[in-house]
Amino acid sequence: MALALRLSLMSVLALIGLAGLVQLPLAPPLASRPGAGTDRLLADLEGQESAQESRERASAVLSRFVGGQITRYFWGGFSGYLDVLGVEAPEDMEPLLRSEGDWVQLTLVPEEGDERYVARVEAVENVPRGVACVGRGEPGAFPLRAGRLGCPPGWWDLPLAAPGRRAAAGAS
Repeated sequence: MALALRLSLMSVLALIGLAGLVQLPLAPPLASRPGAGTDRLLADLEGQESAQESRERASAVLSRFVGGQITRYFWGGFSGYLDVLGVEAPEDMEPLLRSEGDWVQLTLVPEEGDERYVARVEAVENVPRGVACVGRGEPGAFPLRAGRLGCPPGWWDLPLAAPGRRAAAGAS
């Protein structure tokens, strides 16, 4: 039995060695093949990567905004100024800050692309609730569902980084 196992192992290794000696030509990866389809694929991938980077930067800014506004609310009310919160919008995004009585909203409009990022903090029964969303166009009403502030119809949640996660991510 040991002899049979040894022979089969040697046969497999011999086949692998023979395949390496023959050097069968392999097709290049799809992204490195010439042609119009490849150019389109690379442009799509670059666009997706750019959108993902924008979402990550916007998410970080909106997380700081929501956390800062919730803290400010407990100190006496929402702030109408980003610098008071220690929040700075990315250079390639225009910040639009709106505040009205029991709510405050920050919209980030990128120079490129058609996505927008918005964070809203509302005082609901004297408890501040915040949400960050991504979508296109102007956001509509922010519904309250099961005690949570939700994104407007047609928009979707942008994950907010918890303070502990940001600190842990910064330490690594």
